[in-house]
Amino acid sequence: MSSPRVTLKDIALACGYSANTVSRALRNDAMLSEATRGLIRETAKKMGYIPNTMASSLRSGRSRMIAVIVNDLHNQHYCDLINRMDAALRRENYTLMIFCMQLDDSLAEKLIHSAISLSVDGILYFPCFGQQHYVEYMIDNRMPFLLLDRRLDNVEADLVRNDDEQGGYLAGRHLAALGHRRFLFLSGVEKSSSQVDRLGGFLRALDDCGIPRENVRIVPGAAVEDAVAHERIGELVFPMDYSAIVSFRDEVAYPVMQVLRECGVSIPEDVSIISFDNLRGTDPTRPFLTSIYTDGQNIAELGVRMLLERIADPELPPRNMILPVRIFDQGTTAPPKPAP
Repeated sequence: MSSPRVTLKDIALACGYSANTVSRALRNDAMLSEATRGLIRETAKKMGYIPNTMASSLRSGRSRMIAVIVNDLHNQHYCDLINRMDAALRRENYTLMIFCMQLDDSLAEKLIHSAISLSVDGILYFPCFGQQHYVEYMIDNRMPFLLLDRRLDNVEADLVRNDDEQGGYLAGRHLAALGHRRFLFLSGVEKSSSQVDRLGGFLRALDDCGIPRENVRIVPGAAVEDAVAHERIGELVFPMDYSAIVSFRDEVAYPVMQVLRECGVSIPEDVSIISFDNLRGTDPTRPFLTSIYTDGQNIAELGVRMLLERIADPELPPRNMILPVRIFDQGTTAPPKPAP
């Protein structure tokens, strides 16, 4: 049977002070002498005392906890962002709590409810299309929140994301300038605004370059995810009726590159490939891959700062931050081979 939790009263009995004095000492009350504070802190440490943060939050009105709600922790892009957010919050003396939907969007409302019931100070939320009512739920509960990485139509709320439409356009212009005219586009999930915007920007670039949209073979996101999960990438990339691949994210591009190389296809000599997220920027052990992402400001750090500003001043007008992106050229695109 586990021992009962150490309380302020236990510490008071151990060191001969009142529970109120112990509480003040552990809050570092300068009205108490340093000797008294030191003795009480040392006693608490030896006894294994752990503060009751929920009780403290009731007294102060702040829990110093922030929830992040994300739909897929298998995606390294999200892991990188959460790692950056955690570091940024720690610098401000906040603790990050992670809630994951495991690709089940229907869990979003339940997770938001859980975060609010735990008295978090704010929520960092990765939204999908059709989730406007979840935003209304947070507003109705007066919960400070910020939307990350994706937009929601007809929603006025704090938002920080990359310019995905610009990213898709840059990919299209880059490949067209190299001379490519036939493409394979490996999509992301359809509920993501990033997928809609990246594909839209890419097709706009082809329009501007006079390349027919019929020259693009678009693979739906569900088919891409299923092929990756069941190691059937070959079903997507063959036949090779294209000279360049645009992948919605790096984590799909990497297995695609591996399958092509195993089949004797050289990159970029035989096929060019460009992707999004620039995972190699945070993990230099990854293979070289030409990828598109922000340069400088990161949505994780910016999102944390904006949320903390919202917590400090709930009356701020909604802010929409869209970060420019650029191509990180790492050698996986080149002019196509001349036709035989």
